[in-house]
Amino acid sequence: MTRRRAIAVLGGRPGNAGADTLLLAEMIGKELAQRGYGLVSGGEGGVAAAANRGCQAVGGDTLALLKWNRLADAEEGTTWALPTSMDLARSNILNWCGDGMIAFEGRYGTLTEIALALDTGRPLLVLGNHPFLTAEALAAPMCRVVPDPRPEDAAKLVDLLETLIAAGEQASVRPGAAIVEDDQVDASGIGLRRAIPEDLELFRRTFADADVQAWRALEPTDGVLSRFQHERCLVMLERNRPVGFLEYRTEADPEFAHIQIEALAVSDAADRGREIGTRALRLFAESVFAADGHRITAAPHCDNGAAVRCLEKAGFRQVGRMRAYERHHSTWRDALLMDLVPSDLADGPSTPPQTAAEHE
Repeated sequence: MTRRRAIAVLGGRPGNAGADTLLLAEMIGKELAQRGYGLVSGGEGGVAAAANRGCQAVGGDTLALLKWNRLADAEEGTTWALPTSMDLARSNILNWCGDGMIAFEGRYGTLTEIALALDTGRPLLVLGNHPFLTAEALAAPMCRVVPDPRPEDAAKLVDLLETLIAAGEQASVRPGAAIVEDDQVDASGIGLRRAIPEDLELFRRTFADADVQAWRALEPTDGVLSRFQHERCLVMLERNRPVGFLEYRTEADPEFAHIQIEALAVSDAADRGREIGTRALRLFAESVFAADGHRITAAPHCDNGAAVRCLEKAGFRQVGRMRAYERHHSTWRDALLMDLVPSDLADGPSTPPQTAAEHE
């Protein structure tokens, strides 16, 4: 059975949103229902009531996540009401229950819900001006701002949200799922830290490079590249200058303590061949093994000599060939299986990694 899609609506209660905003919310509620979406809101009147009214006018379904435990708090036009008894913590449920989110005019409650959506990388369409939020705060990969939306543009606005949703469909990474410390730096000045929104330009530059595209074909657009904004993507630094990134995943069963390198790239051609990737891999491996990790694997394309040499210099060994392992455009390609265990670290143990503060 196919899951019904839903959109979460954020916005002011009665008195916190103007007449134009309420008309816009009603038109967007109608447009969402016509496309088969359900509508989820806090169900407290104002924007929520207007969006519900539009949604139900064309046969759509609405869900109200109520702050308290009173079913009677649900607005007319609510299909289902869920009393949460959670007060402001209800916003966390609202944040995760929709495929995407639309924020209308509101006050402090709306601002906190926008901030939560930005912090968690949810597909978010912000409509109108929110004076307490700066342009820098809203410049997130999965967020778009329309400062002067019009009710007659409801279809175009939902189109924009659907573009964000399509770009952001990816496997989620659980909060706190990082395996290694993200502020490590070695004696030579090579460091690793978790990817942040400001690194988007680094990812654009990396995947616009022809050499990178030859092995990992991704469109260098904000929506696609936002997939790297998670706990297990580490940016490589050379004396605090971002030069590339390393993405990894873990075995689902913690008893295996197995880490897989998903991507490793140095962004600029001028920085390649300088063993930055090798040193970053060693630093990463030392952190993994210090955290009781047992084994790290990688699967470079068989013909990607630069990647294979980088891994081998870090101590990885070739242990097999995996046929038709990955799809590149329309072609299945073989890959090498390479692995590293603590005894394999090249040239013996290196200087223990420092935190960034210790290095400074």
